[in-house]
Amino acid sequence: MPSEYMMETFLGFAHSGWRWVVILTALLAFVWALIRVVRQTDNARLTRLTMLAFTIGMDMQVLFGVLHFLERLSQNKVYDGIWIHLVLGLVALGVLHGLTAYARRQTASVQARTHLIAVIASFALVFVGVATLVGGLPRWF
Repeated sequence: MPSEYMMETFLGFAHSGWRWVVILTALLAFVWALIRVVRQTDNARLTRLTMLAFTIGMDMQVLFGVLHFLERLSQNKVYDGIWIHLVLGLVALGVLHGLTAYARRQTASVQARTHLIAVIASFALVFVGVATLVGGLPRWF
């Protein structure tokens, strides 16, 4: 459950609510990448769309998060867990963008594994980042 402070500001509300878009797009990208790895099939358009949706979702989440962090910083409402959360979010975004760009130069079968690794790694970093916040993992539910 989001903190009361998160719901007091637009950026807090946006960052908190947008997580569901990230979770949904991560799930779609994960399932499609897993299907590609297991069945060794490829649909270039669906691959591009699922990874694009997840990447845009993560981009927006990090943007809302950085802006919300700056808002909290200006109000002196920052604690250690938020710094770690911010850094892990930026690292997760870097991993996602880096592996997605790397996958573009690969064959379809290798690309599927790289996309799967990109989704798992970036989402795992986000999961750990959420665990560092006050309230920890119950914030997901």
